[in-house]
Amino acid sequence: MTEPGDRRPPSSRPASPTPPRVSGVERLRPATLPVALLEAGLVALVSAAAWAFLTGVLEFPGALVVAVIGGWLIGEVLWSVRAHPAVAAAVALLAWAVGLVFTWLTAMALLPGSSRTFVERVENTPFLDWLAPQFGVIESVGLVLYVVAALFGARPRSG
Repeated sequence: MTEPGDRRPPSSRPASPTPPRVSGVERLRPATLPVALLEAGLVALVSAAAWAFLTGVLEFPGALVVAVIGGWLIGEVLWSVRAHPAVAAAVALLAWAVGLVFTWLTAMALLPGSSRTFVERVENTPFLDWLAPQFGVIESVGLVLYVVAALFGARPRSG
């Protein structure tokens, strides 16, 4: 039955809600926190390896760019599952620490003029003993950039 002012007669089938549209980017995002943590961990490993290569092999301060990009990507991956920004900051901190360990291992592997094997060099030069004189402005700024970029990538967004 139609009411006065209705332009169309009532249809015999019930109205079905239209399915929400999903963009291609949203389809590519991880579905669960464990998957997102795994992806963020992979980003952390790749950025740590890039950090080690740039600082340990090339001795290039451009590794700070790696800290920014790596931290931001970690935050973005974790934002996709709405993880708390503190989780992104923790993963970024881990990426920074792993980058330092990778740099130490790289330095031990490339130590010029050493007659010792790699294992002997690692045994005779503990990580903290190596790190103390190496730790400087680049490492400190790198830590800050990793964490701030991860917090920025994982920040809550409106809409």
